Amino acid sequence: MVVSPFEYYFFNQKAYADGLSQENLPPASIGNRQGSLYVKVNPPVLTTGVAQNAYMQFRLFDANNNQTIQHVTYQITVTRGSSTSTLGKPLLLDFFHAHNGLLTLKIEPNNGPLTIFGEQDPFLQAWVSDPGGNILVRGPLLLQGGLYHFHIEIFSIDNDRNIFIPAQAPKFDAYLSVGDVYHNIWNYQGQNYNTTLISYYDKITNLNLQPAVKSFTWSMPFNWNLTRIKQQPIFVHEEMRLPKSWKGFGDLNQFNATVNGQQLSGRSLAIDPFSFPNDMIVHFLVNKNDIVKLAQEVNSNNNNSVAAGITKTNTTGLMKFALSPLNATTQTATSSDIPTNTGSIHAAVSWSPNPLAANTQSTLKISFYDPTATAPLTNTDVRYNLIIFDKNNQPVITKQNLLAKNAADTETIVFPANEIYHMQVQITGLVKPGQTPDLTRNGVATGYVVVPEFHSAAISTSLILGVILAGLLPRKSIFRGLIK
Repeated sequence: MVVSPFEYYFFNQKAYADGLSQENLPPASIGNRQGSLYVKVNPPVLTTGVAQNAYMQFRLFDANNNQTIQHVTYQITVTRGSSTSTLGKPLLLDFFHAHNGLLTLKIEPNNGPLTIFGEQDPFLQAWVSDPGGNILVRGPLLLQGGLYHFHIEIFSIDNDRNIFIPAQAPKFDAYLSVGDVYHNIWNYQGQNYNTTLISYYDKITNLNLQPAVKSFTWSMPFNWNLTRIKQQPIFVHEEMRLPKSWKGFGDLNQFNATVNGQQLSGRSLAIDPFSFPNDMIVHFLVNKNDIVKLAQEVNSNNNNSVAAGITKTNTTGLMKFALSPLNATTQTATSSDIPTNTGSIHAAVSWSPNPLAANTQSTLKISFYDPTATAPLTNTDVRYNLIIFDKNNQPVITKQNLLAKNAADTETIVFPANEIYHMQVQITGLVKPGQTPDLTRNGVATGYVVVPEFHSAAISTSLILGVILAGLLPRKSIFRGLIK
């Protein structure tokens, strides 16, 4: 490795992400710049016929102005799973150079040997992309869903000969997910019912139905290393689709959902009866706070078992899910907390006057939060659209190109009648001073608005939340309702 004696950079920070299909990794100092790395894997969910659209994309950019840094040499290592061990054989390990900074590895998945098509730079022996930043790679990449570990080291920027000292090369780690789809036919009391389970984090094992209690259980590999979990964004999303024709199960709007025996509620559980006319959708939205608590319990149980001389292996390395119907009667109420299914944003909403009334000016207050924080997004403006649908799912109020300054906004709404409405919030970009909009966290969240609202002291309510992240989920439908 040749190092320019006058132009090199020092960098010893690492950035992480976990459980998404694309991510802007947190910026870190590169000389006098804050460098961030955008990583994307496509498709977000493996289905038949998507191989021709498979790719991995990398862009190193200045976080202060969103300008792509040019003449970047990437060393890219791709492995499956969440282990940080270097002992496992990587699916890909090589150097790639993009003169324009944007690198797209076009993937042709197959079971044959790994083959890279292109020319290599004689200086770094890096594969050089075409003028559009593309390199064709054929081999055993993106053949199956699950969690992929991307370890990226940056060996040159700005000029092909501006080389980092190897020990000080910028390093990024991303754990991105390719969803896997599981279609099953279950026989229950002489009737066949089709279900679909989508795992957006890693591959599913041991999917079973216990007919006596109509309970589904399944497991997923998971690395419970608490240090790893705390130092990076992380989010687990599982989606179960149940036919509404399944009486006493798919036609319900309340469920008991657990992860490792711990019940999910609030923003961690989303019930969507609106996206598909014949299916009820149940979303497990396990965010970082949930995962940290689960990891602490797993590690505590293992430590206690070791102290007692017992080797405990049945939960370590697995995240266990269970879903069953909850037979309780509740009334629909106005939603107050709307999360995104990526775990990246949620909105706190409130209305006045209370109770709401038709043909009267009502005030909506909305604040956008990071789900792991207790305060709104800091130093960030949120661009969004607001659409309110009537009971026939027809839009009656539409407000476009709204801006929540410092992640908070107030809007005036006049509801035309007394009924239950579906409110839809479409996030179209996050903007920080001096930066171009961040579109990677765009999404759509919806909730119920009840006019007039039921008296809160007279009823028992439960919150059922729903959301679709636009551009990240591979379907056209969006949630149109939340139940609280």
